[in-house]
Amino acid sequence: MPTKTKVKKPTRSIASEKASSTRTGSRASHSDWKNLVQGFVENVFEQLSDNVSQKVHAWIKMLKRKTVGSILIILGLIYLIVGLAQYVNSILSLFLPGLGYAIIGVLVMLVGYVLSSDK
Repeated sequence: MPTKTKVKKPTRSIASEKASSTRTGSRASHSDWKNLVQGFVENVFEQLSDNVSQKVHAWIKMLKRKTVGSILIILGLIYLIVGLAQYVNSILSLFLPGLGYAIIGVLVMLVGYVLSSDK
């Protein structure tokens, strides 16, 4: 005996299927634009981040170099001032011992005051 097979009736109409496919196409298009914009923004931020990172590393390298140079200049100035004070003291030690150190100390304080003033 032959068996009867049930034929399924479509539950959706052709018009609703077309509308559905249009909506999914719209969603895909929206998704494509979203991905495109996100990719563009990511690339811009990545390039910006790399650029800033390179500038920061260059600035830190320059800062280290200038700091070491400044420390060496300060040490050199200290030796220069002490040597100058000893020289002046050796000349003036006949009158008052230590007068050379006092004179050089006052001169250094005056130079520091002039350099630090806002005028």
